[in-house]
Amino acid sequence: MLLKLCFLASISILLFASCSNDDSGNSSRKLEVTGVSKSVVDDPLIEGDRQVDVPTDVINAGNYYIIRGSGFASLKSISFNGLESYFNPTFVTDNAIVILVDQKTPYYNEMDEMKIVTNGGTLNYKIAVRPPSPSITGFPVNPNDGDIITIKGDYFLRPSVNFGSTKAELISESLTELKVKVPDGSYLKNLSVTNVSGTTVAQETIGSGIYDDAPTNIWGWEDLWDDENPLNKAYDKDVKQGEKCIRWTSGEWNGYVIGINNWSYHDTDKFKAIRFWIKGEKAGKMKFFANDVNVSANTKIIEIKSTWTYFEIPYAEVGNPTEISNIGFQEFGGFGGNVIYLDNIGFVLK
Repeated sequence: MLLKLCFLASISILLFASCSNDDSGNSSRKLEVTGVSKSVVDDPLIEGDRQVDVPTDVINAGNYYIIRGSGFASLKSISFNGLESYFNPTFVTDNAIVILVDQKTPYYNEMDEMKIVTNGGTLNYKIAVRPPSPSITGFPVNPNDGDIITIKGDYFLRPSVNFGSTKAELISESLTELKVKVPDGSYLKNLSVTNVSGTTVAQETIGSGIYDDAPTNIWGWEDLWDDENPLNKAYDKDVKQGEKCIRWTSGEWNGYVIGINNWSYHDTDKFKAIRFWIKGEKAGKMKFFANDVNVSANTKIIEIKSTWTYFEIPYAEVGNPTEISNIGFQEFGGFGGNVIYLDNIGFVLK
């Protein structure tokens, strides 16, 4: 949210700086483009290189751009390679358009064209249009060094894969799937994929998964407070990451506990939080806890939705434990129970 506010503040400043004396919406000025800037340029693999309002001659779909020129006040539509991108009139002046280029904008063997339509006319502007940065939708979070793993996602165009700063050997590739060999020293590194447009870093740290399509080596045991509650740890009809998730039909106030292997109780020198994706068939409340549900300091009430929602629970919010021996979930909706889906459970690196 803070990043969004900072971005909107930056956009407001950029628009203010671009305003002319005539922003009435009925400009008779000549329709022309004098320059295009990418609103933010930030390589996630290089710390401290973030720049804003960077001139460019390439449009990468799925990113914000600032179009500068004149005659934009009566903007009716703007499209890239024939596909219109939605624009917010608040982010349009006679001299500038701030726009998020639609992620589905075509880019292969296309005309490389931006088309601006206003009440005063139409302008076709030649500019290279390229795909978005890669998306990563699934990969094994706890692989061993030397394993051949599959990374699923999209826009893997001329890709390279890194584990931290170490480049991985690419075994095979397509636009939506990569097979790579995990390099030595991958533990506690972040996987990243780079294509012709940019780099995407996976949210999950290698070796941090508790559940990842199946219980990992960190998972030790499980306990249902009511053994009659149906539980499926390989549900494949609605998943967030990978191919499977946990589906738990919980009675009212019932709980589900996941124990951590006693040889790998996770202490706080490496990790700072527990992460998971969760949804319910009905929106409601859940009680999350670490180590002991009966200690109020170890518990946190969360609001879940009927769509997948990501939660990251800092250790400070569940009693500041020095190690995590178990985590748990208690149905807390107060309406007779719920069907709960859990996926991609793990720890967050400091």
